[in-house]
Amino acid sequence: MSMGRSDMHRTVEQRAHRAVRWFLILVVILGSPLIVAMYVVDASVGEALVLGFMAVPAVSALLARVITGERLTIGRPSLVTLLLATIPALAMGVAYGVLALIPGTTVTYLGFTVDATYLIFGILQASLFAFGEELGWRGYLLPQLRRTRSFFSANLILVIIWFAYHVPVIFAPGLYSNPGIPLWASLLFFAVAITGFSFYVGALWEKHHDVWGATFAHGVWNSLVQSVWPLMFVAASPWVMGEFGVVAGVVTVVIALAWVPRVARRHRAPLEV
Repeated sequence: MSMGRSDMHRTVEQRAHRAVRWFLILVVILGSPLIVAMYVVDASVGEALVLGFMAVPAVSALLARVITGERLTIGRPSLVTLLLATIPALAMGVAYGVLALIPGTTVTYLGFTVDATYLIFGILQASLFAFGEELGWRGYLLPQLRRTRSFFSANLILVIIWFAYHVPVIFAPGLYSNPGIPLWASLLFFAVAITGFSFYVGALWEKHHDVWGATFAHGVWNSLVQSVWPLMFVAASPWVMGEFGVVAGVVTVVIALAWVPRVARRHRAPLEV
């Protein structure tokens, strides 16, 4: 007897939910020892642990693939998607540049010129580490969420999980936060920035269902926002610069609002991936 449409839909839901559960369980199991270690070692060793922590989603996805049999969605890189992936990080640089031209904003251009070799190597290195996250987040978790949910719902769940994944590292002293502002502000501004960024990258994923655009967007962001732009610009107020500053939240939300609502309207139905 052939399986009916409702039975097939129920089977897809069960498989997708099982894949998500196993992935999250593995992230917790593999990530918890690294998080605990971050709180008991000095900052120099802690930075190495953070890099290891970035690989947890990828390892969890590979193990979940073996356990559940649900494949990863890797896809092929697209030049258009890779170019679009640079927009959030480049927009941050433009925003700092504009602020540096406005009197009284306390943002100053330091006159630093980035060497092309330094820039390319930094982006490639950051993208390599970002792949450790993105193979899990948008190579495995997002495709499974999209099998049963709309674009908006799936990406909202991913934002919450991605933010929660970063929270223990933000609380770890001296590793990943803005020491110049209160911890609650770091959490708030980072939540806003990661929401806009994640929805934008989710829209990129909808174009070709590949992990490469997300990886490159993540890598370019980490390289430019965490390293290059701080070498080129400085702000008197600690509330302005970096991932935990006001500018990051404003820029990412504006970029997301310019594109994401149209993508969300087009992709209200679950996706067969």
